Amino acid sequence: MRVLEGDYQIWDPLPGPSAVTIGVYDGVHLGHQQVLRALEAFGLPVVVVTFRGHPELVIDPDAAPSLLMPVERRLDLLEEYGVAAVALIDFDEDFRRLAADEFVDRVLVAKLQARRVAVGSGFRFGYRQLGDVALLRKLGGQHGFAVDDVAILEEGVPVRSTVIRALVGEGHVDAAARLLGRPFRLVGRVVPGDQRGRTIGYPTANLEVGEGLVVPGSGVYAARTRHGEDAYLGVVNVGNRPTFGGEESVVEAHLLDYRGDLYGSELEIDFVARLRAEQKFPGIEELIEAIANDVHWTRQLLEA
Repeated sequence: MRVLEGDYQIWDPLPGPSAVTIGVYDGVHLGHQQVLRALEAFGLPVVVVTFRGHPELVIDPDAAPSLLMPVERRLDLLEEYGVAAVALIDFDEDFRRLAADEFVDRVLVAKLQARRVAVGSGFRFGYRQLGDVALLRKLGGQHGFAVDDVAILEEGVPVRSTVIRALVGEGHVDAAARLLGRPFRLVGRVVPGDQRGRTIGYPTANLEVGEGLVVPGSGVYAARTRHGEDAYLGVVNVGNRPTFGGEESVVEAHLLDYRGDLYGSELEIDFVARLRAEQKFPGIEELIEAIANDVHWTRQLLEA
């Protein structure tokens, strides 16, 4: 997969016509996948115009959402789904000021040779977001590309990244997985914690989560984890560990049947189901009993 990045003005044009879709593509969810499949049907290389960071970081930083995945994961998934090229735009102040017709002329036409363009039905683009689907269609008529606006539903629920972010943030990771087409995943480096889990027989790996990423709502989760080539079931706690009087929220995973040192290495966590709310126990024995129960139900759910 070809990745066009840096200053779009010096990109080499694609060698031939393409079918283009535009969006943040955060999550590369079922709706995104459906758009990609639809574009493939036109027999042209599929190109995704996306952004390194969310445009709201420049347009309205206070409204910028946390993202479902880092850009590297987004690119890996787009390649997995057969995308021929990604135009990865650094949405900065200069790009924000690009008028709608200039974006079409300079990027879609001059660099990507678009012949088909697919966008969401509420798509806005150009300076001050003055461009909409109607304008894009008008400009497409002038430049020789057709425009499809799409609205994707899954079991009557809109498949949008904003919906999935909300589900994850509320702890509904099973519902989020149905819209993503895969479990919600966090990837991070394992960093030292207070090692209290080790003292009660349930050592945990504390995950350093990248800045600006969505984290599941507080609670205890059944998960599948991966460390290098090895996979383990996991019980994951998200929260501030109230039994120990914690104040800072953490993501800590107890890997079932793992023995070893994870510090400094990368750990993947796929959240499958929320087992229970995080709670403060009257004592350590009650906490140990609850964790043992969490392990039992994780095995019941994930070993079947």
